[in-house]
Amino acid sequence: MSDPTEPDAPPPPPDQPPPTGLLKRLSQSVFFKNLASLSGATLFTKAIGVAILGWAARHLGPEGYGIVGFGLSISAYAAILLSPGLMTWGVREVARERESAGRLVVIINGTQTVLATLGIVGTAVFAYGWLENPVERNVVILSSLVLITQGLSVNWALNGLELIRVNAGIDVIYSVGNALGLVLFVRQPDDIYAMPILALVLATARTAAGYPILLMAIGKRLQWPTRQQVFTALWASLPLGVMSAIHVVLHYTNNLIIRGYMGPAELGEYLAGFRLVELAATIPTVLSGAFFPRLARSAKESPEKAAQEAQLFAKVHMVPAFFGAVMMLVEAQGVVDLLYGAAYQDAVILVQIMSLALFFNFAICGYSNCLLGFGKDRVMLVVLCASAITSIGGGFALVPIYGALGGAIAIAAVDLAGWLVSLPTYRREIGPLNLQSWFKPAVGAAFVGAVCLGLQHYNVPFLVRLPLAFLAYTPTLYLEGRSTMMALK
Repeated sequence: MSDPTEPDAPPPPPDQPPPTGLLKRLSQSVFFKNLASLSGATLFTKAIGVAILGWAARHLGPEGYGIVGFGLSISAYAAILLSPGLMTWGVREVARERESAGRLVVIINGTQTVLATLGIVGTAVFAYGWLENPVERNVVILSSLVLITQGLSVNWALNGLELIRVNAGIDVIYSVGNALGLVLFVRQPDDIYAMPILALVLATARTAAGYPILLMAIGKRLQWPTRQQVFTALWASLPLGVMSAIHVVLHYTNNLIIRGYMGPAELGEYLAGFRLVELAATIPTVLSGAFFPRLARSAKESPEKAAQEAQLFAKVHMVPAFFGAVMMLVEAQGVVDLLYGAAYQDAVILVQIMSLALFFNFAICGYSNCLLGFGKDRVMLVVLCASAITSIGGGFALVPIYGALGGAIAIAAVDLAGWLVSLPTYRREIGPLNLQSWFKPAVGAAFVGAVCLGLQHYNVPFLVRLPLAFLAYTPTLYLEGRSTMMALK
């Protein structure tokens, strides 16, 4: 019992509420719930993605895998017509004004559905006019049909409403369906058509699942826009649309250059490495999905607070960047052996070179997406133009001489160029780069690399080395994750 003669402790000042424990703060945070849902879903879906990544490559062979990759690249170019900048702009606008969701869905999805139809027609004209191989032609046309589902998707609106957990759950179901479909229907080179057909069926189901949830979230109120509102949306999103188009060009041009100079077989070997970068690069997409709506809202309400969160946003990207890059560098042989097999041994050096592409992809996403949150869309055009020039120039200069190796070198330089160009504007608009925050992840990744090399020296199997590498990086993940959550209010 306390001594009644002792005075009671003074109560806290009314403007300073009692401190809240970290776990309680996190449990009450919408942001943390969204980030946790996205992270959990991503870990699950990426585990499935890695498990089946080599399935199609092994069963179709380098040539068949290259044909499928070529079809996806042509579809990506056709998707430029969809003006995907509309969706990024829409996320930002819905995050700032939730009441606009019903109107923007009509504007954005209506516009993109019309443009998707034009993209499919254009792809068919290209396929019948320039492709002589009937299999390649059919795969390209089938791959383009997914553009309709992209045009109708409302995932962007759910993100803007911060219903990110819904998208995460849909992504899990999609990944499971894709894995089962590949295992069941892709078993030999003749099953090449199964991949684009499976992608179309799953994408249709994925798009349809979002509509009931969106309508409930906005009270079933879709609003027919005025002509001026449509024009305003298209004009305001134009810089983002141009940026998205340039992004497609810089990431897929080398696929087309390698296909043109070297043929589908060498393209298949190149894609064995490039798919790893694409798979890992979904992590910045997850981080952006959690941070971007919050950052866009903060940039409107409190620019000073938004600048602090933007620096945190950039820092968080570098934690997985160091780990992924080191693993691709030191474990390239094990990854290729496990996923792709003996037919893809030439891809080992490509994977090692692309570890740089992965690192700077995380860097440019972490720093440049902050500029998008602040509405600096036109500045990002300069960044993407620099990256596109690097990609196209490097591809045409290096691929004819070095083949797929030249393509890997070019793609590794793309995001480095864009990141360097973005830095002056980032420092001017947001603040210092805080490169000292890279120190702990760099040390942790160096330790992981040393562990992997030591285990390789003693011939420890790759499937044993992999979980030990994750375990070696766990202290870094814990320290950086804890400091991030403590900084968010």
